[in-house]
Amino acid sequence: MKLTKHFEKRKIKYKYVWCLFFFFGIVSVNAQTNSVNGVVTDTQGPLPGVNVILKGTTNGVTTDFDGNFEVSNVSQGDVLVFSYLGFKTKEVTVASFDKMSVTMEEDTQALDEVVVIGYGTQKKSDLTGSVGQVEGDDIEKYTYSDASQALQGRMAGVNVEANGGTPGANAIVTIRGSSTLSDAGPLYVIDGMFTDNMNSLNPSDIESISVLKDASAAAIYGSRAANGVIIVTTKKGKVGKVGIDVDYSYGFQEVANKLDWANARQYADIVNRARDNDGNPRFPANDSQFNPNIDSDIQEESLRTAPILNANARIYGGSENLTYSLSLNHLDQEGIIKESSFQRTTVRSNGTFNLGKFKLESTIGLTRSENNPNNYFGKERDLLPTINIYDENGDFNGSDIPDVPGAPSLSSFYGIGNIANSLGTATLEDRTVKRNTVLGSIAASYEIVDGLTYKLNLGLDSYADNNYTFTPSYYFNAGTYGNEPFAELRETNTNYISTLIENTLTYAKTFGKHNINLIGGYTDQVINTRYLGVVARKFPSNDIRVASAAEDRAEMPSADLTKGIRSYFGRLSYSFDSRYLLTATIRRDGSSLFKEDLRWGTFPSVALGWNISNEEFMKDVTFITNLKLRASYGEVGSDNVNIYSISPELNLNSEYPIGDDQHREPGYSITKGVNDDITWETSKTTDIGLEFATLNNRLKFTMDYFNKNSEDVLVELALPLYTGFGNRVPFNTASITNKGFEFLTSYAQSFGDFMLNVSGNFTLLDNEVTALGDATPIIEGGFTSNGLKSTRTDVGQPVSSFYGYVRDGIYQTDAEAAAANDAYSPQAGDIRFKDLNGDGQVDSDDQTYLGSPAPDIQYGFNITAQYRGFDLNLFFNGVAGNKILNSNLYRGYFDTEGNYLAGALNAWTPTNTDTNIPRNTQIDPGFNRRMSDFYLENGDYFRLRNMQIGYTLPSEISEQMKMAKLRLYFSASNVFTITDYTGYYPEVGRNTRGESSRIFSSGVDEGSYPTARSFQLGLQVSF
Repeated sequence: MKLTKHFEKRKIKYKYVWCLFFFFGIVSVNAQTNSVNGVVTDTQGPLPGVNVILKGTTNGVTTDFDGNFEVSNVSQGDVLVFSYLGFKTKEVTVASFDKMSVTMEEDTQALDEVVVIGYGTQKKSDLTGSVGQVEGDDIEKYTYSDASQALQGRMAGVNVEANGGTPGANAIVTIRGSSTLSDAGPLYVIDGMFTDNMNSLNPSDIESISVLKDASAAAIYGSRAANGVIIVTTKKGKVGKVGIDVDYSYGFQEVANKLDWANARQYADIVNRARDNDGNPRFPANDSQFNPNIDSDIQEESLRTAPILNANARIYGGSENLTYSLSLNHLDQEGIIKESSFQRTTVRSNGTFNLGKFKLESTIGLTRSENNPNNYFGKERDLLPTINIYDENGDFNGSDIPDVPGAPSLSSFYGIGNIANSLGTATLEDRTVKRNTVLGSIAASYEIVDGLTYKLNLGLDSYADNNYTFTPSYYFNAGTYGNEPFAELRETNTNYISTLIENTLTYAKTFGKHNINLIGGYTDQVINTRYLGVVARKFPSNDIRVASAAEDRAEMPSADLTKGIRSYFGRLSYSFDSRYLLTATIRRDGSSLFKEDLRWGTFPSVALGWNISNEEFMKDVTFITNLKLRASYGEVGSDNVNIYSISPELNLNSEYPIGDDQHREPGYSITKGVNDDITWETSKTTDIGLEFATLNNRLKFTMDYFNKNSEDVLVELALPLYTGFGNRVPFNTASITNKGFEFLTSYAQSFGDFMLNVSGNFTLLDNEVTALGDATPIIEGGFTSNGLKSTRTDVGQPVSSFYGYVRDGIYQTDAEAAAANDAYSPQAGDIRFKDLNGDGQVDSDDQTYLGSPAPDIQYGFNITAQYRGFDLNLFFNGVAGNKILNSNLYRGYFDTEGNYLAGALNAWTPTNTDTNIPRNTQIDPGFNRRMSDFYLENGDYFRLRNMQIGYTLPSEISEQMKMAKLRLYFSASNVFTITDYTGYYPEVGRNTRGESSRIFSSGVDEGSYPTARSFQLGLQVSF
């Protein structure tokens, strides 16, 4: 960890672009004629990043990689001020213009690492909660479309799963296990503003990310912290002359893995054998009229090698009173699947004005993104390999049947009545999701008296979203999925705005050996979402794409949703002699989502710490340089329900039949059932941690055991039919427990010119539903259009556990199949399922839990090495102990309306009995396709997630080129992955097949977007 980063976080300030001109004016006024240069070192060698300022002016620089500096406009007798976090500030009088040599002295009191926590910072030695931190240097090395992916594998207790390989897709972040039965994620605090994700953030703008994992650390955020808190600090300006950083990279992406789908000949053989086994005639396209000249591969045709571009530019600088940082980023990522892409442009401005006891800080980020998804790749009922992708004119095709009178139908010729052309539909359809985002805050603070500071923070998170899909009329074939007789427009405009007002008072004081930090505050956040959409059909032409031109404006969905949260909070941090530590926090939240008498929740926490290494009896134990024990207990809450969940809905245009003649009278009716007694979910966490360092702090360990109990978890239940309501209603009836162990270690060592840093972490996690109350087991996880479900959430099991039958080989004879007494009618060659309850028959009572989608262990480790101008970064991560449902196995072996996997050729036959693939059949009387462990595969993987090799030119060469730094680098992601999973990639995200919450489809791979392997060349230049 570089000490300069902590200096920036504690000391530097920032301002808006207009401050640039003010700064330039000051510099020009103070112009001199002479310059002085030199080198800054410590006992270990040159020090990069030291601030060198001409005292009393804004004239200054930062030392380069080799510790060199040059300050212009200096006169004899002037004083240069050298400052660097972890070292004592040094003032040197300029006696001559000869080269200076300045040696910095370590400040042992300032060497302690600083960690960003809720509403402030804290020395790591004084920290009592479980907080993980990732520095910007580790993030900006690689290209991410979603900045939260930068946390993957870098921090114990934090699970980050890419939602497939879709460009621009949001990562799914889970901190210390799933503690809710909804899709709610952690709270993100970006420069003081609350938000729900990091989508609009440029990863290169990040200075650091802190994750508050236990309730003690997160309790200051109360009801917002039930799923953890992620605090993001962006880069600020630096005191000194203007600096300019440019980083440009360009590369390509390719699919990491492909599926082995059958070719045309293989497909025909599989279907013919299935028809023969079922005693049905063969279809002409696969038999008598099979065309050996047709062999389509819709997967291969849809995939491509795609470019990716990432460009960053940043300008920064400032004086003792005024600093600024302005950055620009553009990411342009073509998808490895045709007709998919993502572009994002981000501008961020940070500024600080500091005058005496008054300080004004502002940060604002403007983001424009455009996502063009391909929603058709890998879906069911796609084109058969026996049909040409294009017709003789080069247009997309869905049937090779001649268009002549008496021609056979799709179903009689191909055996399938619904055939799509996924690439054709994706190409013809126009899909864009455009979003303009503003995320920022402005904060003013004033030190009323020594140690007492008032701060007002105003935050804004707002976006305008246009979701546009126009499907033109087209014709590939006569099937339901092969044509669209009327063009259709679906368009929705959404406006979202979240405002935050925070008032805080902070008192920090040291009295002898006593150190006290008190903070109290009040916050008010209001969130409004308003959208208006239209579904319009029957346009006069495919070229006219506005709703007003449509003949049929079928739907106009709209809503106006408002939510408010008001909070009061306080925290005491106390330390005695840097040995005994205490942190106590309380927060009281009121939410508009609950009725008045259930609206308020109170969330306390307390944590204790003991710096054992600072005790008198440890002074002679030189082997141990740091030893700390800490323990905490805390409660946080969640108002995790939809807006207006307690408000009934009325139909004002209802009619009701009454009287002897049953005539209809106008009136109104209640159409939505509600439960207005819902209240806060509460998570109670106990954490015990140990921190240990040895070898003069070169080797460090951090260990945590945690137990998180979530109570009154909201579950959506179906009301009794006699109520007349068909909607699901939330009730506080569930409980979930997460227990685990976290381990983190790091080692840093220099061997002359060679520097090495190695860090690693792993997490053991046990997730269990401990209560559901009146809720029946939640059965979800749909993975086919035929209604099969795969997951079951019930007491005693992890959330979203896989549930179904257990295989026991394959029946070898019809007599053996009949003797099994299966509820269906299996034959020789069908799957044998176990009779688990021993009642002599196989039925639904023999289903059982088959595994969890959540890993038992997550791990990652990072290697950073540097030798002179060369640097190497390797980042590995992996998981173990989880299962993945591979729905491609359903499509590839059982679905009769699409292609088969080539492995279906190895199906059981009387002469091929040594196989685990059941016989080819299309009628499937034995119901082989039922949910079972046939679809489940180990989700374990180990991979080289990121790699970067760079070379920095020697400073004497770059300075001759008028540059402070010039670095060339090569980066690669997903370099290799070791896994037994046979789908595209073992990171599958969560599908969206109509489930009430996507969490219940965890680990279900419903043909997710393939993950790419990428390679990029880049150039970094600093001036």
